[in-house]
Amino acid sequence: MIEASVIIPSHNRRELLEYSLAHILNQTTDNYEVILIDDASTDGTHNLIGNWKLEIGNLRYIRLERQSGPYVARNIGIREAKGDIIIFIDSDVLVHSRFVEDHTKIHKRYAKIILQGMVHHTRVPSLATFKFFFPNAFCFRTFITQNISVRREWLEEAGGFDEFGPLMGYKDVAMGIKLQKLGLKRVYAIRSCKAYHIDGPINEENLGKLFVKQMQQGESAYFFVKNYGRMAERYVHIRKAVFISNLFQTPRWVEEEKTIRFLKESRDSPLLFIFPILKGVIRYHYRVKGINKAIKSDDKGFSNCSNI
Repeated sequence: MIEASVIIPSHNRRELLEYSLAHILNQTTDNYEVILIDDASTDGTHNLIGNWKLEIGNLRYIRLERQSGPYVARNIGIREAKGDIIIFIDSDVLVHSRFVEDHTKIHKRYAKIILQGMVHHTRVPSLATFKFFFPNAFCFRTFITQNISVRREWLEEAGGFDEFGPLMGYKDVAMGIKLQKLGLKRVYAIRSCKAYHIDGPINEENLGKLFVKQMQQGESAYFFVKNYGRMAERYVHIRKAVFISNLFQTPRWVEEEKTIRFLKESRDSPLLFIFPILKGVIRYHYRVKGINKAIKSDDKGFSNCSNI
């Protein structure tokens, strides 16, 4: 009997996906399935999955012909799931061998919960040893799909993930709001449900991808607040992003090519504070840029963000 369905959306993550699948398919229980939603990958992900499916019977593979974003992929996974408990992880997340067992055991003790697991961020898969695990990303007050589980009936009653705005950003937080309105309580797993998030090396390519994602999240932040009102503002930090961008006059220098080079080089600087501060300022610049893009594209307009 399948108790839990693990849903993993993936787009062009073949290299990391190989590590992720090796961990999630090596669990202490057999009463689960893994549903991988390939979001129109072009890196040969389908060839990798073909090799896995020859050996692993509880892996289900669904390929989308057009990139639709992780939240559309998760909605498809929910509809296809056979388990009563839905566990969400990302394709760059590696989990402990008791991961599925930990999630299902806690759900058996509580009937109506959102179970948020913690993650430890690291750069490369080889550092995900689980010998000493301490989370360095605490997911309080939000709904983070890197490591979280909910009973399928509540996800269905909530209507699945919203699909507003661009592909990335805040649909998971919106889901958390909807589930709380249904009366679900948050439970946090600190010492169980262990997972590592693989951030990848700090190079110009990965930093560029990060800032593109920040711009998409800025766009989503606008629509998130528009759809959910003032209560959503505490999650998106629109005013903070605008203040920091204006304070540092980021449009004048952030998007110059030398800025990214300097950011990458500052990672090895003896002045350890330079990299995180500069990275944070640049992220807020792209967040504001995304917000402004969303405002201009919205024909109906939105008074809550009219001062941006």
